[in-house]
Amino acid sequence: MYSTQQLARLAGVSKRTLYHYESIGLLTPSHRTPAGHRRYSRTELHRLQQILLYRELHVPLSQIPHLLEGNRMEASAVLRDQIQRLQETALHYQTLIDLATQTLQSIEGGINMNDEQLFRGLRHEELTALEAQHAEEVKTHYAETEAYRISQIRQQRRSPQEAEQLSLQHKQLDQRLTRLYRTHRPVHDPEVQQVVRDQHAFIDQHYYPCDLTHFQSLGQLYVTDQRFRNYYETYEPGLADFYAAAITVYTQTR
Repeated sequence: MYSTQQLARLAGVSKRTLYHYESIGLLTPSHRTPAGHRRYSRTELHRLQQILLYRELHVPLSQIPHLLEGNRMEASAVLRDQIQRLQETALHYQTLIDLATQTLQSIEGGINMNDEQLFRGLRHEELTALEAQHAEEVKTHYAETEAYRISQIRQQRRSPQEAEQLSLQHKQLDQRLTRLYRTHRPVHDPEVQQVVRDQHAFIDQHYYPCDLTHFQSLGQLYVTDQRFRNYYETYEPGLADFYAAAITVYTQTR
C-alpha cells in the first residue's frame, strides 16, 4: 500500500494532481487509515499509470474514464493508433537526427553531402508536388478520362486545410512503409501489405478511382520515373523498389 506522498513521488506527480483525479472520480484510493489518510493499492498504481500514459498521449481527460472502464478492445485500438503515431513521429525525428549528424560532419569536413541529402527530412510536400506535376502530364494524354475528371473535381472542392491534412496523411503512410522496410520486413509481410492496402484506399477515396490495374501501374511509375524514385529514396535507399514490389504482391493476391 502507498500513501499519497509515496505514490506521488513514485509516479512523478504532485499530491494535488492525485487529489484532483480523486475529486473527478478518476482515481480513488482503495483504503483509508483510521486517521483518514489515503492508501493506494497496486490496482490504483496500475490505473494511475494508464491515466498518465493517456495524458502523455494527449487523450482528453474527459475521455480517459471511458477508456479505463469501457471495452478492452476499444482501449487497445486507441493505444495501437497512438503507438503508430509515435512510431511515425519517431521516424521523422530520426530522419532529422540523421540529417543534423550528416550536416555536422559536413561542416567539420568529414563527409560531402549531395544535393538530395541536403534537404532529406525537410521536404514534407515533395510527393504532393511530384504528383501534381505528373497530373499535368497525365492531362496531356488522358484529359478526357473519367478518372482524371474526378480527380480534378475532388481537388477543386478541397479547402487548403483539407489539402494539407491529406498531404500529412500521405506522408504518414510513407513513414509507416519506411519503418517496416528498415526492419527488413518482406514485401508479403501482413503489416507491409496493410500499408499498401491503406495507400490504395487513400488514393481511391481522396484522389481518383484507382482499380488494381491502375494501382499496379502507379507502383511501376515509382521506380521508372526518376522523380518518384528520388522522392522515396530520400526516405531510405531501395524503398522505391520495395514499395513497387509490395504493390505487385498486393495486386496479384487481391
